[in-house]
Amino acid sequence: MGASSGVAVLLAALALSHAASAADCLIEKATFREAETGIELVFAAASGENTPVTHGFTAQIGKFKLDGHVLYDPEIERPVGMLMNNCPEGDVTGADLAACTVWKGIVYGVDTANGHVDLLPPEGAGAPDAILLPGFGPAVLASVVGKDMESGPWDVFEFKGCAS
Repeated sequence: MGASSGVAVLLAALALSHAASAADCLIEKATFREAETGIELVFAAASGENTPVTHGFTAQIGKFKLDGHVLYDPEIERPVGMLMNNCPEGDVTGADLAACTVWKGIVYGVDTANGHVDLLPPEGAGAPDAILLPGFGPAVLASVVGKDMESGPWDVFEFKGCAS
């Protein structure tokens, strides 16, 4: 076996072990990392039973600690994620929410072994190999959060690990 075929076997084994570790982790315990900037999305169980929120997550971008959540939108039948910076609590207007929202969009899960893209799985399901947040990078750069960044993040976050 030549050196190049040995590298191919090693890469295939790493891909398989990576995929297995993501599938063995519940989505609400998963952490995903963007490769260029190192930004991490740390998922946690949604708070409360009678809430429209299906997933909760946080992200640290520079000095900003951001809160995120995913809501299932029945009109479009898609999970819609929002990443917010210091939003007011309580009775707020749509304008208040728009002012503190860094990114909003549909959240997709990616199976890297076969290239399959699907909607974000529900809580209690295994984590996908990667998460796709369309338009995330440009939205971050256009916000107060990204004003000091030299380059923005990509829209893909790969599975990094699982909280115990």
